[in-house]
Amino acid sequence: MIARHVRVLIYLLAMLAPVLPAGVYAAPSAQAVEQLRMGITGDESTLNPYTYVTGNPGWNMLLLQYDTLFQLDGNGVPQPWLATGATASDDGLTVILDLRDDVTWHDGEPFTAEDVKFTVDYFKQNTHGRFTRDLRPVESAEVTGDYQVVLTLTAPSPSLELGTLADVPILPQHVWSEIENPAEANLGIETNIGTGPYKLTQYEPDQFYTFEANADYWAGAPLVAELVFVRYADTTGSIAALQSAEVDMLVNSVPPEQASLLTGMGDIDVIQGPLFTTDMITYDMERAPFNQLAVRQAMSLAINRQDIIDTVYLGTGTVGNIGWTHPASVYYNSAISAEYNLDRATAMLDEAGIVDSDGDGIRELDGEPLSFEFLTPSNNALRIRIAELVREMLLAIGIDVQVAVVEQTTWEEAVWPEFDVNNGRNYDMSMWGWSAPVQADPVRISSLVHSDPAIGSLNLTGYSNEQIDALTEELSTTLDVDRQIELMHEIQAIIAEELPFIMLLYPDAVYAYRPAVFDNWLFMTGQGVFHKLSFLPGEARP
Repeated sequence: MIARHVRVLIYLLAMLAPVLPAGVYAAPSAQAVEQLRMGITGDESTLNPYTYVTGNPGWNMLLLQYDTLFQLDGNGVPQPWLATGATASDDGLTVILDLRDDVTWHDGEPFTAEDVKFTVDYFKQNTHGRFTRDLRPVESAEVTGDYQVVLTLTAPSPSLELGTLADVPILPQHVWSEIENPAEANLGIETNIGTGPYKLTQYEPDQFYTFEANADYWAGAPLVAELVFVRYADTTGSIAALQSAEVDMLVNSVPPEQASLLTGMGDIDVIQGPLFTTDMITYDMERAPFNQLAVRQAMSLAINRQDIIDTVYLGTGTVGNIGWTHPASVYYNSAISAEYNLDRATAMLDEAGIVDSDGDGIRELDGEPLSFEFLTPSNNALRIRIAELVREMLLAIGIDVQVAVVEQTTWEEAVWPEFDVNNGRNYDMSMWGWSAPVQADPVRISSLVHSDPAIGSLNLTGYSNEQIDALTEELSTTLDVDRQIELMHEIQAIIAEELPFIMLLYPDAVYAYRPAVFDNWLFMTGQGVFHKLSFLPGEARP
């Protein structure tokens, strides 16, 4: 095992696990089920590595079909999976991966080291925002045996296991070598050949997905023979479907106030716990007024984060660190805190000369009112409610935001066109959030704030700061934990001052399901219950 794994283990165990309330886990069982129907609120396209849409649930639906070299265990710690181990050289620039020799693809072809090398080369050649970025530390992959691969790194990588080996899905060479350019190919579900516990057999856009269990799965036969994901327009529709027994579980978290109503039905239970996911505000920093530091700082000061948690999440959440990193992390800079201070926000705008000159209650900047559109996805009731609360809070300091509830695809194309920051953006302000892996891996903070799109692949606001660039570049290569913490503290302090985005909170999740149908859910630390391990018997879990 790579020595740096110990550091990752310490980091993850220090994260939210200690604050999980007792009794929120469903007791795992060896329960075998013919069919499990689950509700989702968005379409994830054909769910291969080049077409899936969201980090949650899309990425986890993807990984039902594909395996990674390492797999997160119940504590969120990466463990050997397709790889049986990884050994790094003393200088951290070479990593030997020993692979399993008992794995086959869904079509019966054997999995070998050639597939791993092919995957590295393919994602590097055919860019995909997430996986190409994950493989940025890897310079090359060399096959040294049927079941051994040597990775040569461009520099030591402190999060290789967590951010690369446990994130990148391994592709079958015999399938994807026939696809020269995935950006131009018609990638139907016939390309979805993996080594994972499930195979996608049916997909009707905006309607449903059907997955069939891989009975010969190398880690153990899945407990559910068939998974059906039914797509609903919004949370309200999915909850109604659960109540009427049209589905047996909701993949997305339900509003906290629904928990007692659902459990009161008698045949529905809930699992609740904290996540690494985020609720935040992004904006185009190249547009007025977001190019003004005073405006960004005043907006942050005017937002009462605890009130949002109490109102929307009924108190089940953690106030966001305006420097990004979760307060339970060993990398958190405790000198930073989110302040709510309307008087200071008002004074800051007044001092900047951004005042209400015509008495209509809305301030002006260069003669233009501080009034703009605030995009929010229509399929997320909680974020809509947060946006409405933020609107009221900002109005108190003379900033007018008009909440625009739009379809998910419209929202994504405005904020993150084709999921590529090189394409710019076309929005004023938006509710946003990242899935758990972005927060779980401390090094990925660079992807949010680095000015180079090749590194800052999640920089949705156009933020640029030379000091941040230098600090994040050093962070991505240093293996010294003490220096990592120092760098993280400096980066958080700059983010908290300049606010390239406004962190609001880290929500708890509430998952509703019918235990009589399936009760094997495993709450993975920070990640929730929807992942492949929930569908595997206990002895198959790492």
